[in-house]
Amino acid sequence: MKKFWEKHNLVKIAGIMVLLTALLTWVIPQGYWNQGELVIGEIKRIGIFDFFTYGLLGMHYFVVLVTFLFILGGFYQVLGKTSGYQKITTSIAKTFKKKEILFVLLTSFLIAAFTAVSTDYFVVIVFIPFIVSILSKMKLDKMTGLVTTFGAVLVGILGSIYSTKIGDFNIRFLGSELNSYLWVKLVIFASAFIIFSIFTVLQVKKTLKNKKSETVEDLFISEEVTKKTKTWPVTVVFSIFTLITIFAYLPWSSAFGVEIFNDITTWVNELTIFGAEIFNYILGSVESFGAFGEWDLFGVQILMLLASLILKCAYKINWNDYFTAFGEGFKKVGKLVIILLIVYTMLLFSYIYPVLPTIVDWVMSITSKFNVILGTIAGVVSSLVTVEYQYTILLIGEYFVQSYADFAKQLPIMLQATYGLAAFFTPASAILLVGLSYFGVSYKEWFKYIWKFLIAMFVVIVILMLIIF
Repeated sequence: MKKFWEKHNLVKIAGIMVLLTALLTWVIPQGYWNQGELVIGEIKRIGIFDFFTYGLLGMHYFVVLVTFLFILGGFYQVLGKTSGYQKITTSIAKTFKKKEILFVLLTSFLIAAFTAVSTDYFVVIVFIPFIVSILSKMKLDKMTGLVTTFGAVLVGILGSIYSTKIGDFNIRFLGSELNSYLWVKLVIFASAFIIFSIFTVLQVKKTLKNKKSETVEDLFISEEVTKKTKTWPVTVVFSIFTLITIFAYLPWSSAFGVEIFNDITTWVNELTIFGAEIFNYILGSVESFGAFGEWDLFGVQILMLLASLILKCAYKINWNDYFTAFGEGFKKVGKLVIILLIVYTMLLFSYIYPVLPTIVDWVMSITSKFNVILGTIAGVVSSLVTVEYQYTILLIGEYFVQSYADFAKQLPIMLQATYGLAAFFTPASAILLVGLSYFGVSYKEWFKYIWKFLIAMFVVIVILMLIIF
């Protein structure tokens, strides 16, 4: 039994957090914001049937994330079977031999920067298995792999600049503007990346000296590769896939004021030949995809399926091997899906049984006036179980901007910064737990690595909040 829990440490930790979230509903009354006033209601407890019902509902509400991980696994398992993909990743690894620190810093910066401006930070995960393949062939350790990839995503979330998955909710619910306190966002991003990179460089140097470090495992490695050895098919397909993904998930219109992709989409939708909307007939509703900058997570899943089919044809993979590869990929990401569903069960509990507003009100009521340090702490506490930023805003956003209306412009940046900081350590952080599970790093190992960074960034955030409030 002990070995079982050591192997499934993350499931245990996430499960304990789910139970804790449920138990809080037994002792803390729910809080609602009603007509400009926080109303503390009755205690409504999560019972046994509620516990399992909402746990199962998580698969329904967040099915897009489940299918995303499954298709990701299948896509990279097919890629892993092509000799072209293996040659490309090996070639890149050899190119950066004795330049490991440069590769790690460059890669983590690109991931963090794309996350900070992308419309959906989950989409960044589509590039992580490719990077892991390279890191594995560079013989770098698991922790380095984790911080270079998922760690960099967390840096991008903390230093979010134009990410609509965060910024849009500040605009819609808190009355913020996209470029409001842009300099603060940039400082947070720069500070987080620089401090995080210091620890990353130290980790890489430690790994290069200690040859006994446990090397990154390529999750989708395959001993069976295709007979066709040319690299150009996978190079072309993967390059086009990468470009489309990046372009599709950048906020062209809302952040950069670029309307060309909206204009192209409108033109395609309205194009008729002999009175027929030909593209709608052939492709289905083009509007379901939307212009670049408006894609949801289903879009990249379709891209992965199409890319895998093209590679199947290019490398002459028979249908049996193709579907077998997808099945292997599904199996390999199964543990990631389980972790994800447990985490999102926590979200459902915290949202449907809102005890967080009550807790935050208790914290903020310690002083009669707004206190920056208490506000920062309350922001971190509120993000411990909400998983996604939009639910943090839905639960306690209005409480802050209504109760402290004099600071309505500053509060959104405080909430998004504290949410980003919490994402580095809370078991409710989907990105973190999926990353830990992917690399086989325990929560204890991660916290031992990250705690100094957390303290440093907490100080940075508090100083910035003291400046702007």
